[in-house]
Amino acid sequence: FLFIGSFFRQNISPPHYLSVPKTIMGLTVLAFGNSIQDLIANISVSKKGLSTMAVTACFAGPIFNFGVGLGLGFWALMKTTGSDEIPVEFPNDLRTGFYFTIANCLMIVFAGTVVGKGVIGKKFGYVACALYVVYVFTSLYVSNASK
Repeated sequence: FLFIGSFFRQNISPPHYLSVPKTIMGLTVLAFGNSIQDLIANISVSKKGLSTMAVTACFAGPIFNFGVGLGLGFWALMKTTGSDEIPVEFPNDLRTGFYFTIANCLMIVFAGTVVGKGVIGKKFGYVACALYVVYVFTSLYVSNASK
C-alpha cells in the first residue's frame, strides 16, 4: 500500500502531459489500484465455492466506500475548511461511469435471476469485461467531446 501511495504522489501529473482527463484516470488507473485487492479476495473466495459471498462483497465494498469513505472524506474536508457545504462537479465523463455502473448492476441481477435462474455463467464475465472496455472508450469520447 505504501508503494501505491508513493507512486501516485510522484506521478499524479502525467494525466496533463498525456492529455488524459483526471476523471478518466480516477475511473480507470486509480480504480484499478483501489480494487485489485478486492478482486484477488473475491476470486479466492469464489474458488473456495463461496460465490454468494464474493458477489455480496462486490456490492458491499463500493457501498462502504460511498457511504463511509465519501462521508468521512467530506466530513474531514468540511472540518478543515470550516464550510457547511462542498461544491462537487459532476462532469459528463463521470456521469457516464455511473450509468455504466448501473448497467453492470442490472446485468448481474438479470443474468443471475432471469437468464441463469440463480446461476451466473462464464459468459457473464466476458460480457462484464466487454462492458468495461466499452465504458472506457465511451468515457474518453464523452470527455473529448465536451472540450
